[in-house]
Amino acid sequence: MMRKLILLVAVFGLIVAYCDVASASIITKVDRSGGKSDTRPPIGAYDGERDPTASDPAGLHDGVYIFSDREMYYASTPIELVGAEYVMTFNSDKKVTTVTYAVTTSRSGILAIGLDDRFAGAQQDMVNAMTALIGPAGTFFDTGLNLTTNEPQTLSVFAGAPLPAGTYTFYGTNVDQNNFMVLGAMIPEPATIALLGFGGLALLRRKRS
Repeated sequence: MMRKLILLVAVFGLIVAYCDVASASIITKVDRSGGKSDTRPPIGAYDGERDPTASDPAGLHDGVYIFSDREMYYASTPIELVGAEYVMTFNSDKKVTTVTYAVTTSRSGILAIGLDDRFAGAQQDMVNAMTALIGPAGTFFDTGLNLTTNEPQTLSVFAGAPLPAGTYTFYGTNVDQNNFMVLGAMIPEPATIALLGFGGLALLRRKRS
């Protein structure tokens, strides 16, 4: 099966950090490998090993760029994600199956992914493939939260249970859509329930079953 990824590690690319956040970053490193080379704003020239641009120190909010290599931004951010750390993936990696994003975190938190709603009906399979090195199918599920871009396009937010500090690798995919991404979101506890919403209740039900 073809590995599919809508990055990042975005993490929400890939990753995002929210709420009672200490001054130290949760996302300490993002290692991009096997991507595409190009020259595009706002980053300029880059090769396949160039790591993402540093995200806004204030965290996720309306108006921040989604990608390192495209001037596209978030236009509507759920309050549960405002201030979260996030990863600006590369839009040019949208048709590159060899690309990976390895995200290193400093403490426990929730990984989350923003996935284009134009993939409706295939989103769960795509998320499962993107996160195959992180957990089994179903580890990440739809939280019911949505992000909107300025195009406008809508992204569904997928997340799972809190994960310990470590390095988490997301796969790339051969999908020709111009805003595939991982919203690599790292949201530290106790913001877990606030992020997951009814998705958190679904997780609790799974644990009890």
